[in-house]
Amino acid sequence: MEGIDDEKYIEALEQENTLLKGKDIGTAVNLAGYGSATKNENLITFQIETTELLDKLEHFYKGEYIGTLENGDAGWVKPKDKKQIPLNNFGVSAMMEIVSKYVDKNTTLSYYSEMRIYEILGDLGEELVIYILSNYEKMGMDDNFKKTKFRLLVITTLHMIESTYRKAIGGKTIEEINQSRIITQTDSMGRSLSPMPTKRRFNIFNPRTWS
Repeated sequence: MEGIDDEKYIEALEQENTLLKGKDIGTAVNLAGYGSATKNENLITFQIETTELLDKLEHFYKGEYIGTLENGDAGWVKPKDKKQIPLNNFGVSAMMEIVSKYVDKNTTLSYYSEMRIYEILGDLGEELVIYILSNYEKMGMDDNFKKTKFRLLVITTLHMIESTYRKAIGGKTIEEINQSRIITQTDSMGRSLSPMPTKRRFNIFNPRTWS
């Protein structure tokens, strides 16, 4: 190119390339930050979600188990022998009404000492025993075989509830969530800054920008 200073031309090319690289890096970093934030939100949801645990308890009360369905898929199978079904519809509803008060997001996001958890489970266990014994026939436990599952029903229920409360020992879950959000916000703020200082844009086809 006649009349153009070679050194300035090369310098302009280098600066143009640097600016373009800076934009690409900034875009990639911001996308990575968005992906990280999404992963953290998914982790938070997983930590406090209780639907799966309640679902397992409900199937347990119905006597259902994971097996092979008629179409060959895996799923919850209902026993053909009615004696293997410990609770009727009333019994299942009655138990779910109780456990749903303990297995929820508020429990997970609370602050409990281990001793307090033992107290809660002890109180609940005593009340469950009295409640089922007072209503076992109405709840569907109307023969001797079903009654043999009485202790198992109480113990399994308490153990499942305990797993929810243990997430709240010392406010562990809420602390982890808050920490995760702080890191994500800090990371997002840092990454949103341009990695290169904004300068006058160079155009290699405009010699007036070389000076």
